[in-house]
Amino acid sequence: MKLIIVLMLAAGLTACGTYGSRGGYYGGSSKAGGDTVTVCHKGKKTMELPRSALDAHLGHGDRRGRC
Repeated sequence: MKLIIVLMLAAGLTACGTYGSRGGYYGGSSKAGGDTVTVCHKGKKTMELPRSALDAHLGHGDRRGRC
């Protein structure tokens, strides 16, 4: 359970860092080597996440792709 919470927190911080000034999300951070995926978080919010966080998000009902 703690691992899921940590992954969700990391994903949230990643999403905050990838929100563009024009109001859109973008991925491909040079820090992450561009290894990101797009998910529809809780059916409401499109997020770019590191691939390592994908399983945790899919496990609680998020889906791949834009909302």
